[in-house]
Amino acid sequence: KTLGIFISHDDLNYKLIGFFKNKGILNAIYLRIKVEIMKLKNARVGIFIIKKISSSALKIIKLFKDYFIIELFYEYELILNAIKHYLVPEHELLFFFEKKKLLDCYKIKESQLPKILINDPVSRYYGAKKGDIFKITRYSETVGIYITYRVCK
Repeated sequence: KTLGIFISHDDLNYKLIGFFKNKGILNAIYLRIKVEIMKLKNARVGIFIIKKISSSALKIIKLFKDYFIIELFYEYELILNAIKHYLVPEHELLFFFEKKKLLDCYKIKESQLPKILINDPVSRYYGAKKGDIFKITRYSETVGIYITYRVCK
């Protein structure tokens, strides 16, 4: 059995479906059925929480990447909330106008910023895409508050 969650936001015309497969492996047949459900509900984003995935299911995800945003999270990744961990500094995803203001203020390009990987737990938590910028605030006894920026690659 699986658990499915459907979320819709009328103002943004944004629909998301979450699926939790607690037994077995995520295979191509199961994935195709869930993609059909996403089509019927007119949802563009699907989040799958799984234990394992087959190679055929990974190929199907690549086929549908132009039509749907499919995010995969393994159960073990969700056991620990990386954002709330005491060693992880505060991350804030910048909006488009904040990103533009930052780049214009320092007269730099995205490529000149330090990088954060798209598969980093913090990036995945916030749903960051390539080119998104994080504002990272660190607290230090010697320096005080230290702010840095990282671009998602």
